[in-house]
Amino acid sequence: MKIVICPNDKCKVPIRLSEGKFVGGVNDKGGIIIECENCKTIFPCRLKNAKDASGVKKNGRLLEAWIDEMPRIFESEYGITADAIDKVHTSIVFGYEKPPKVCWKPSLLPLFQSNGINHEVIAKEQLIKNQEVITGNFKAYFNLYVKGRHSAEKSFVILNYNFNGKEFKAVFAKQVDSERDLNIDNLYLIYHTEINLEYEVDGIYERDQLLVFLERFLNRWRYAANEVLLVVPFIGFNYKNSEEALYELWNWLEINVDTSKTNLITRKGTFNLFKKAQDNSGIPFEELVTLGLLEPLVEKMNQRDTEYFQKSHAKYYVGVYDSYVEVLSGSFNIHKGKYFENIVFKRYDKIFFKRRYLHMFKEFEYLNNDNDEQVHYMTLGTSDDKNYIIGLKELLESFQ
Repeated sequence: MKIVICPNDKCKVPIRLSEGKFVGGVNDKGGIIIECENCKTIFPCRLKNAKDASGVKKNGRLLEAWIDEMPRIFESEYGITADAIDKVHTSIVFGYEKPPKVCWKPSLLPLFQSNGINHEVIAKEQLIKNQEVITGNFKAYFNLYVKGRHSAEKSFVILNYNFNGKEFKAVFAKQVDSERDLNIDNLYLIYHTEINLEYEVDGIYERDQLLVFLERFLNRWRYAANEVLLVVPFIGFNYKNSEEALYELWNWLEINVDTSKTNLITRKGTFNLFKKAQDNSGIPFEELVTLGLLEPLVEKMNQRDTEYFQKSHAKYYVGVYDSYVEVLSGSFNIHKGKYFENIVFKRYDKIFFKRRYLHMFKEFEYLNNDNDEQVHYMTLGTSDDKNYIIGLKELLESFQ
C-alpha cells in the first residue's frame, strides 16, 4: 500500500494507492495523474506498474497513467509541471491490509444445531452440492448487474433440501461490491429452519463459543437488520502482554460488522487500550490517523460519533428490525478464552426494548428505515425456483 498526501495545503487528504509488484518479472517505472476527491486538486505521483497492477483505492480518482517519464502533453492538459511530482509527499505502508469480508465456515461449536445435528455442516455440504446451479444463477444475474439495472448490494441464496427424510431451509447471504462477488465465495449462513435460537443460546458457555455465537448474529444483522447496537464495556484485557490478543479482537469486530449501521457503546478506557495496542503493533495510532488508515469502526469512534458510556456494566448486542429487536445479553464482554459466561437470546418489541434497555441514553432514537432495500436472491430445491430482485422486507417475511 502507498499513501500520497494531497499537495493542496488547505486539504492534505491522504489518498490510498495500491502499488503492484511482479515477483521475478519486469516492474515498470512510471506514474499517474490523480484528482483529489476532496478538493479536486490534480497532481502527478510516481507509481510502479501504473498501467498494470497499481491504482487508486481511496479518496482519489485516477485520470492518467504512464510508463517511464511523464508525457509532456499531460502538463498542458492538466495544468501541471514535471517538477510537481517531486513535491508530493508519499509513504509506504506494509502489512496493513486486512480481510475485507469475513469467511464463514461450519463450527464445531455451532449456533445452528438441533437434536444433536450440526446443521452448519449439513448446510455447507448442500451449498457445495448446489454450487454449479448457484454459479449459473449468478451468471444469469451478471448481465443485469453490469448494466446497472436491478443491481443490488446484497445477495441471498435460499436453499431448500431434504435430510433424513425431513425438509429444511438454509439462507445464505453476501455483500456484492462488484461483479467479482457474483459467486459462491463468502456466502454466510444467517438462517436455518428447525432451530429454536432462544433455546439453543440460553445457558452458560465458554467465551470462545460465545464468540462464535456473536459472529453468527453480527453477520445475520449485517444482512437483515436495520441497525446494530453493541453495548459492551470491555473488549480484550488490560493484562501485561495482552496487547496482541486485544488488537486481534478489534480486528475481528471490524470485519464482522457493517460500520454504517453499527453503534458501538463502550468505555473510553476500552478505546484507549486499543490505541495503546495499536501503537505497539508497528504503526502508531496517530500515524494511522494522519495517513487516513483507520478502519471504519475505529475511525467512527475516533471522531466521537460513537458514544462512550462509563456508568454501566451491562453487556448486550442488538439487531434492530422494523417492528422488533433481537438481543444477546448476559455477562459476556468481547473476550477470548475458556472462562464461562452466561448468555440468553430474546426477541422484544421495539418500544418495550427502548423503554427497558435504552432509557439511560436520553437522546436515543431508532434509525428511520422507510426505504425497502432491493436485494438479489435465488431459491433452490423447489418447483418454483427464482433468481431475481426483491425488497429486503418482503424477502425476510418469506423465510422468518
